[in-house]
Amino acid sequence: MRRVWWLVIGGGLVLIALVAVLGFLLLNNEEGDSGAVSEGCTPGQGSPAAGNANVDARALGKGYLKKVLIRVTDKKSGAPLHGAQVRVNATMDCPHYMPLYVKALREAPTGTYKGDYQLVMPGHWIFHVVVRSKQNGATTASFPITMTTPG
Repeated sequence: MRRVWWLVIGGGLVLIALVAVLGFLLLNNEEGDSGAVSEGCTPGQGSPAAGNANVDARALGKGYLKKVLIRVTDKKSGAPLHGAQVRVNATMDCPHYMPLYVKALREAPTGTYKGDYQLVMPGHWIFHVVVRSKQNGATTASFPITMTTPG
């Protein structure tokens, strides 16, 4: 008999928690938040290349999976930078802070580096780029993107 009461009490607690979560989700949807970025959020700012190379960066694609393309050139000569190590990582700064993983990009045509990067939710994201080469040393840059609900 004691076991039955524990099952009834446990089931009741689970049911209460489920109703609370569903009520919270329904109230948020009634406010017009369909996965879009909050209106109170302002996009973060990117930063130009700091170092001996120029960095032109883009994140392409629909949905959360982005194709990151980085074009790296020498600041003095403008020549494409071949054989560099290029790494990116994304950080969401709004509606809250969330850093993601570091991804090494592969070189495609000379001076162009690319790779896939998986974002996880809508928000204002900043991609941080670090370029290292023997000829030019280290260069850093960042660029913002706003991720909305895919679809």
